[in-house]
Amino acid sequence: MEEDTQLQVNIERTLIKNGPKFLSHTVMIKSQIAYLRPTMSAMMFCIIYIVVGTFLLGLAGVTYWNSRQLDLTIFIGSFGIIIGVFGLALIKPFMKRARFDQVSGRFDNNQDRDVKLQHIVSLQILNKMVERGQAPSYPCYELNLLTKNGRRINILNHNDLPQMQLDALVLGQFLKVAVRDLRRDIQL
Repeated sequence: MEEDTQLQVNIERTLIKNGPKFLSHTVMIKSQIAYLRPTMSAMMFCIIYIVVGTFLLGLAGVTYWNSRQLDLTIFIGSFGIIIGVFGLALIKPFMKRARFDQVSGRFDNNQDRDVKLQHIVSLQILNKMVERGQAPSYPCYELNLLTKNGRRINILNHNDLPQMQLDALVLGQFLKVAVRDLRRDIQL
């Protein structure tokens, strides 16, 4: 005798442990495509590191050209490389791609398998506390999509609740699905 077993999916559990303490992305809609766009402040934060790293590499080159001091050149150049690579590593999450295309009927984020838009049943907003060891904890929010097959995929993750709610509403209207706000009260 075969028993029917249903798997319980906890839709209140967050998908991502950490998150930025600032607005990182917003949802944009152009014609029949909705996509994530990194905010200018998020990009500037990363670009500053890249520019400083590039400046230090240039300074290392000028130092060597003018004084032929190899040890000072290596010292300045090393810092330039470290800071520049750090900036490039920081910018990678902000270049996250998520695209809802009504023409092709697919959601694509270059991480998970594509999802047919007709399989998306709702969007959900969750909250969490990001704890950073000795640093103060802060609230953060996730916007996830839920499919009729029980999959959940993260779309956005940042701590600007009003923008998260607005983006969820706009995206929900674009996809013609409900938005479920599953936030719990958090003690700050």
